[in-house]
Amino acid sequence: MKSLAAQALTFQYKLQLENAKNVINMNNIALAEVDKALSDMFTATTKLKLLNDLVENNIKKVETQEEEEENKT
Repeated sequence: MKSLAAQALTFQYKLQLENAKNVINMNNIALAEVDKALSDMFTATTKLKLLNDLVENNIKKVETQEEEEENKT
């Protein structure tokens, strides 16, 4: 369940990045829109990094638990 939620969030953040890139690449766009797009990119990138760290830590915990279980037997 957690991995499915992580995948959904990853997709959402990547979509936000793609939308922000498209806004920035538009001609004759207002500076306020460019600023918002840059802010969205920063937020999405930060969230992706945090999500990646959480997933990596979760994987390490599972591996540690599996090793402990193997050592008990």
